Amino acid sequence: MKKFGIQLTMGLFALLFAFSLQAQDKPAPSPLGKVYQRLGVTDVEIVYSRPGVKGRTVFAAEGLQSYGKLWRTGANAATTISFSTDVMVGGKKVAAGKYSVFSVPGAEKWKFMINSNAELRGTRNYDEAKNAVSLELTPTEYPSNVETMTFVFANVTDTSMDLMMFWEKTVLTIPITVEKTWE
Repeated sequence: MKKFGIQLTMGLFALLFAFSLQAQDKPAPSPLGKVYQRLGVTDVEIVYSRPGVKGRTVFAAEGLQSYGKLWRTGANAATTISFSTDVMVGGKKVAAGKYSVFSVPGAEKWKFMINSNAELRGTRNYDEAKNAVSLELTPTEYPSNVETMTFVFANVTDTSMDLMMFWEKTVLTIPITVEKTWE
């Protein structure tokens, strides 16, 4: 009888544990996204949470991401980008490694930064002195609404590609190049 009681207790515990694990699995309001591209012999990966427009005005003076305010360029933890070898981002050298991505949206110009502190969650502990790259970029208008923020690698050649961010009706293009070292 004692053996039966232990088995019953263990079975109920396992069942309770299984239900608690299942109950915790819900879709995130800003789901995780990962994009990977091989550029020459360099692996490039961007990991980010994908916020949605959800009927809001995103980029505006009083928008969700207000003009002139520092943004982690995604939701939840700061977006990260990693390079397996040294690269050039917007014509500026960036050493191999993992970085966080920040930006300051603007109506005419954006500031785009790659920061050496890849462990940031939001903007509170952002330190401009740790920027590996700071670029001024001109956003372009996309002809239709992109509901969920999306990063893609486009125009890929042996030594160059564009990292493009789409959200709402805004497109931001960041050129990335590598040296041809494999011949």
